[in-house]
Amino acid sequence: MSAQVQQVLDGGPDKPMLLDQLEVWTALRKDHAQDKKVKTDANRIRDFVEYAGDKPVNRYRFSDFQSFTNVLARSPANMTKERTFHGMTRAQAADHNDTLNDRRFPTLTGKAIEANYLSPLRMFFKTMAAEHDFRSPLADMSPTIPNTARDSVVRVPFTVEELNVWFKAAAQETRPDLKWLPLLATLTGARVGELIYLQGKDVRKINDTLWVADLTTDLIIEGEETERQIKNETSRRLFALHEVLEQTAFYDLCAKRKADEWLFPHAFRHGRELVKDPADAASKRLNGRLEKLGIHRPYETTFHSSRHTAKDIMRVAKIDPRTADRQTGHAMKTAGDNYGKKTLLVEEVEVLAALRLPEGLDLSPYIIKPKA
Repeated sequence: MSAQVQQVLDGGPDKPMLLDQLEVWTALRKDHAQDKKVKTDANRIRDFVEYAGDKPVNRYRFSDFQSFTNVLARSPANMTKERTFHGMTRAQAADHNDTLNDRRFPTLTGKAIEANYLSPLRMFFKTMAAEHDFRSPLADMSPTIPNTARDSVVRVPFTVEELNVWFKAAAQETRPDLKWLPLLATLTGARVGELIYLQGKDVRKINDTLWVADLTTDLIIEGEETERQIKNETSRRLFALHEVLEQTAFYDLCAKRKADEWLFPHAFRHGRELVKDPADAASKRLNGRLEKLGIHRPYETTFHSSRHTAKDIMRVAKIDPRTADRQTGHAMKTAGDNYGKKTLLVEEVEVLAALRLPEGLDLSPYIIKPKA
């Protein structure tokens, strides 16, 4: 009897082991979330297990999560990419990083800890608690992120001067992705992963004059329809293409691609090998170009800053905020914004196609000069 009482006091009988349940949870989520997000969340939870051990899901205590959070605040942000930390656990990497003094690698930000680690753990344990009838240790409290955690760097848009330097160099590139992605991202606000996965069928006219890129259809890969991977539901959209593109060779490039061909095929192969993550590889390649041009600042000014730039261009041009969010695939701000057509109206495409560009912006490197 005393053993049974003690078991109740200890939280009841052991439930299934965490790592076993993580496999089940991950498999179930694949129908409801983007594959990359599912894998990333699972890896972050495995980082926690590496630190706290693989136990029955009802045997973790709040102190496990708080001490893990304390370690994360000291952990190098890009430890998997730095040879210095090869083979180390998060805790070992944090301890080693502390010994580097003025050569210390930048650590995880508080925002990254919350979004990439605590949020998946909170969601996982909420599901486990409901499934296996125990109270989640994160139900009533959230770990406190130490005030020593690095502050997030605010991403900033490119200046007109920086864009002019970038476009002048990009327009001379022979690879289509390196040439066109800087201009397309700045004019549309689209994400690199959305642009990289454009196929010939996706760039089309919606009437005699207006061009759009269509992310509402599936991809065609080796003759089979394959679900287009998008960040969230609002990303499944049309986005308008600016009328200035008609003065460039961009649509000539599109015309050369068959319906199921990538617009930027170089992004999918490295030599004879397939690239594992074309969007990530493209982002790194483009940031490398920005570094060479002297207009890249880690975390602050990167290729993704083009998305911020596009939003600023639309604000200055007094584009309706809902239209701007529809263009870039941002979540709607209010319930009312969700009413109406889910993709851009023809009238909105017309306004965005004629969007007034910043004064002093020099697109001449891309413009086809008329023949004499």
